[in-house]
Amino acid sequence: MAGRIVITGTGMVTAAGIGVDACWATLCSGQSAIGPVTLWDPSGMASHIAGQVPGDVDVPESLGPYPIEGRPLTFATFAALEAIAQAGTDTLDVPPSRRAVLVAGGFDDQMLDILGRAADAATEPGVADFSERVPSDLLPHLDADGGMVEMERYSQVQLMQALAHRFEARQAATVSTACAGGNTAIGDAMGMLRRGEADVVLCVGVDTLITREMMGGFCNLTALSTRNDEPHRASRPFDTDRDGFVMGEGAAAIVLEREELALARGATPLAEMAGFGYSSDAYRLTDPEPEGDGMVLSMQRAMDDGRLRCADVGSINAHGTSTAANDKAETKALRRIFGEQLDTLPVSGTKSVIGHLIHGAGAVGAVVAVKTITEQTVHPTANYETPDPMCDLDIVAGEPRAADVDGVLVNAFGFGGQNATLAIRRFAAEAQA
Repeated sequence: MAGRIVITGTGMVTAAGIGVDACWATLCSGQSAIGPVTLWDPSGMASHIAGQVPGDVDVPESLGPYPIEGRPLTFATFAALEAIAQAGTDTLDVPPSRRAVLVAGGFDDQMLDILGRAADAATEPGVADFSERVPSDLLPHLDADGGMVEMERYSQVQLMQALAHRFEARQAATVSTACAGGNTAIGDAMGMLRRGEADVVLCVGVDTLITREMMGGFCNLTALSTRNDEPHRASRPFDTDRDGFVMGEGAAAIVLEREELALARGATPLAEMAGFGYSSDAYRLTDPEPEGDGMVLSMQRAMDDGRLRCADVGSINAHGTSTAANDKAETKALRRIFGEQLDTLPVSGTKSVIGHLIHGAGAVGAVVAVKTITEQTVHPTANYETPDPMCDLDIVAGEPRAADVDGVLVNAFGFGGQNATLAIRRFAAEAQA
């Protein structure tokens, strides 16, 4: 279908705050929200720090017949309801068959916890070695402990169906492409709108991987920062003294709809969702391709899809994990596309403040991009103190930077080589060439 896709609603909950405005204020302060892990005792683990959501998040006990329990569903529900409220879709005259919900989330933390309890129950007293067990050994213990019901209740499917019920949508799907998940879900939503399969789509990215199981795994990979004595200084993308990423948690949501529909019902487009690009490195299990080949492909495809020239891009919301391999590869990729323009192209690293939300990272980046455009302000990257000569970027640091931002690229690059980029631009009543 012809016509542009616009963003009419946003929602977010992260370590930076509960709600888009609270998160944006913290991001603009340039102060990190990373702190000690308090959800459980991290003693004996290499990394003791994370970006935890502060306080309690107020959501309904259920959405129709679907209970809202646990951190993933709670955060995703809050972000979705905030986006729905801003978009004003409760009065939308669109049949359920023309509405859709797309959710990006891993939910591995909940599954591992449930399986771990079943494994403990399946291990005979005094038997330390579990290596001879097979998955079927767990099934009786999952049933006895109610684990099977619990796995369904805390699953992506449960969240997807709960949000579909609330959004009155008869189309719903989940996406799981690791750190690229949020962007992938939004890209899939753009495809649905362009193909004429839907008129309005709610997209949500969520993850809550601050668990012993998930953090332990990343510690074994030596991927997490161990700056435990100074958690607020731990996440430092593109800084010479970075030593790994910091786990975060939370969710972000956006409402996408056809421009004609939004304008006809009197909604206010916040920005245009212009383009999407996706690629795969197929290089190594965890490391990105070092020259940034796949990253270049995803960014160039997003720009081509959105008909953005380099001159139209006024800011980059970098993937910026604060790991040596990612930051260097992303810098090379950006330099290959933008050349000398990169010397004065503002770059910000949101993960420096809130940590890495994995499946939620791209969705957070999309909401931040919308705020960057509507406020004409690029938020600073926390802890950028000693520039890495291998990351020769115009990093915004210290204070927010006022800028004339027409377009923003949002990068999300996942373990295993999934690369997804969004091109978001300022909305203008007249279509842009």
